[in-house]
Amino acid sequence: MANSETISLQQQAERLQGWRDGFQAVYVIATGVQTGFFDQLAAHPQGLTAQELAQRTAYHAPYVAIWCASAYRYHLLDAVNGRYLLAPHVDSLLAGRAHSDSQAVMFLNAVREAGPRLARHADYMQSGAVGSHAEAYGTNPTRLDPPPNQEALQQRLWRDEMQPRVPVLDEALHHGGRVLDAGCGPGLMLLQLAADYPTATFVGLDVVEVGGLETARRLIRERGCANRVHVERVPAEQMTYTEAFDGVLITRVFHEIPVEIRAALFRACYRALKRPGVLLNLDFAYPDTLEEFREPLFWSGVDNQYREMIWGTVHPTWQAQHQMLTEAGFNAIERHFVRHIPQGTHYLAVAHKR
Repeated sequence: MANSETISLQQQAERLQGWRDGFQAVYVIATGVQTGFFDQLAAHPQGLTAQELAQRTAYHAPYVAIWCASAYRYHLLDAVNGRYLLAPHVDSLLAGRAHSDSQAVMFLNAVREAGPRLARHADYMQSGAVGSHAEAYGTNPTRLDPPPNQEALQQRLWRDEMQPRVPVLDEALHHGGRVLDAGCGPGLMLLQLAADYPTATFVGLDVVEVGGLETARRLIRERGCANRVHVERVPAEQMTYTEAFDGVLITRVFHEIPVEIRAALFRACYRALKRPGVLLNLDFAYPDTLEEFREPLFWSGVDNQYREMIWGTVHPTWQAQHQMLTEAGFNAIERHFVRHIPQGTHYLAVAHKR
């Protein structure tokens, strides 16, 4: 059992105050994204006065001045000779939305989507009701019209984290191979792979239409990929493919799969793979032990579990995932930590069918 560290009343109070400060900082950031303040400051690296920023964005000057001072307090802005300019790296992280490290949309979603939902947790805890991922996707603007940074992130995930670990799959895709994306959502990974491998073909499966398959179909048409990328509405655990794919991807969706069908999903993925074939499952890193709940490596998974518990989400531990993969028939199972993505640390499971 984990023991609490020795800490004084004052230290605990300061910790709580830090969390309150962080709560307000989230809103300062979200306002700066929503109003375009960060974008304007990025476009003027020499800096702007609060009055100039107000004039360029058509917002109320006294309020803009207070926002600038608050953003300075949180080290989001620096000030030189009365002019505000972005602090180091804020242009990549919060200005614009195309950089793979951008967190702009995440802060908007924290305020618009997560905040109101978290405020209802006490009601859910009393009632035991369960919400719906699908409903959330249908109201999430980033699912209906994915921002550019999501595509940039998918590109980086594949090229930096996945591709180097699966050379056999990479070779197959360069020679007309096939990949299945189980839980493809808006289809961004499919489109990224289609761009990288112009002779390969791809299939995506999902059960969510609004915020999922509808967006994927539109993007596939717009990119001219309909002859090589196909999406279907079918539960992945019920697919009937047999030895049809060189690789199967499950990207940040496994924690949303109901616990009672996860083993069936892995078995279906195993059947769908050729020999040799490989499954790549990217998902939040979640603790196996109580002690790991206090290790930063697992905080993204712990935090996501709390945010999504009212949707019925149950994050799998690595031990549970490994056991299900083994029982499905996979071997040479590897676990890699993926640290450098805005959503926090993830696991990448690489499991082979040989």
